[in-house]
Amino acid sequence: MPYTNNNLEQARDRLRELKLNAERAAEYRRAQAYAQRPRLDEIDRELRQIGASAALAAIRSGNTERSIEELSVRSLALQEEYAAVLGGIGLTPESLEPDYSCKKCSDTGYIELENKTVICDCLTKLMTDIACESLNAGSPLSLSTFDSFSLDYYSDLREQGGASPLSRMSNIYNYCRRYADEFSLSSRSLLMRGATGLGKTHLSLAIANEVIRKGMSVVYVSAPDILSRLEREHFSYKYEDERDTFASLVKCDLLIIDDLGTEFVSQFSTAAIYNVFNSRILAGRPTIMNTNLNMTELLNLYSQRFVSRVMGSCDRLDFLGEDIRTKIKNNS
Repeated sequence: MPYTNNNLEQARDRLRELKLNAERAAEYRRAQAYAQRPRLDEIDRELRQIGASAALAAIRSGNTERSIEELSVRSLALQEEYAAVLGGIGLTPESLEPDYSCKKCSDTGYIELENKTVICDCLTKLMTDIACESLNAGSPLSLSTFDSFSLDYYSDLREQGGASPLSRMSNIYNYCRRYADEFSLSSRSLLMRGATGLGKTHLSLAIANEVIRKGMSVVYVSAPDILSRLEREHFSYKYEDERDTFASLVKCDLLIIDDLGTEFVSQFSTAAIYNVFNSRILAGRPTIMNTNLNMTELLNLYSQRFVSRVMGSCDRLDFLGEDIRTKIKNNS
């Protein structure tokens, strides 16, 4: 996934802060231990002196091997004493070392692999998180949960001989809970379809919250906002920004596109929404799309290719009922 230099610098800054905090905390623990057992400081100083003496012995003439062996024996004895003194106050030598958030790179962001320096997964994840944060700025990701979703506003009267809104929505609610609990990159994409105010946004955001708790990345966007942003970046020749926005939409573990069909439809927006969705399918990453339109309306608004891709790749959840926001307002 391509990233802007700004994303990379922000990620490096966060890692540097994590590294510094870990090292400061280790220094504090070490100072506390040395204050309790001054002998620890003496041993530490002597070990450093032995290290310096070993370096000098390596470049001296004479019986170098014997000198280094004697230093090694003394060093081992001091290390054993150091561990024993620490054990007396319930600590180990490891407990005085920095507790880096990434054990592979020690919060540097880079590791040596096959004689070359490569970017660590932790730095890649931070860049993804930062890109997602940028897209999620101002979104309602934290506002909805499954516990706050109520079925009390759905009628138990059957509609035209079919299922009642209460029955349908109970099934959809249970499906969404299972989907969130079992979410992985192999989960199916979802198309949530139904009139305004039936809970599509609420349940998709409730799924998002559970996915975030699993430590996975989620981006929530409204179709009008994100397509307007992509179009603005494209036609103002900000191609790097456009690539980064597009890549962020494709790379996140779960993408939620709300209000599909309410955007200004153009040749560009139709192609963009297809490219985002299709790229995520090819990358094996689920998408949740919410729309007020029925399948015929979607077909009239978008291309046959897009609707066919959606129908073949999504589980469809058709919401029933009356606008529950109006009901809640009338009952308040």
